[in-house]
Amino acid sequence: RSAHDAREAMSAFGAKGAGLVRDIAQSEAGTIPPYNDELIRTVLDECQEHHRSILKLIGDIQEAGTSLEAAKPDDAASILVHHQAVLRNKRALLVYLNERMRRVRALRWEVGTGLPEVVAENLSHSERSFFTSYSGLVNKYMGRRGGVGLNLTLDPTPPKDHKVQVRVLEDYGEIVTRDGNVDLSKNTVHLLWRDEAQPLITEGILEKLDE
Repeated sequence: RSAHDAREAMSAFGAKGAGLVRDIAQSEAGTIPPYNDELIRTVLDECQEHHRSILKLIGDIQEAGTSLEAAKPDDAASILVHHQAVLRNKRALLVYLNERMRRVRALRWEVGTGLPEVVAENLSHSERSFFTSYSGLVNKYMGRRGGVGLNLTLDPTPPKDHKVQVRVLEDYGEIVTRDGNVDLSKNTVHLLWRDEAQPLITEGILEKLDE
């Protein structure tokens, strides 16, 4: 093989892995593109091919009765290039998978425990399992038994106060709160616990008066 051919082959190493990184980097922020199973398998197959090439080079060196330390510079360089190509592919795979995992985690805080079907279709089986497990951990942490006893998904930023002042926008009737029963009659104003008021604020029953 000519030196030019060798350089062409070397320049192609990692091209598929770089494609994975571009796939996730060029996707719209906050979205999760379809899991690129085909390209991932191609990158893994390429790693296996590099591994086989390394083993063959080492075998040829040993058959010639030469130690690896005394191998020809060309052979040593070839082993190093194949090894670096495997490491580059590994980094590309980790960037792709870790960024997808970060976005899957963010979904739990944005949509709750129910994974939208349109999103689930873009996830791998492992990613869907991860979402379910992560959601379970979040629920356990927020629970009243063994957890902090707060719904941390109600506000994107930590609240300054645990209670909020609200105005009732329409007659809703009586609700039971930690402080007792509260009659939510239209235009009345109440001071409620944030986690108890937020669902009604979301439904349009209550209006938050304070920031």
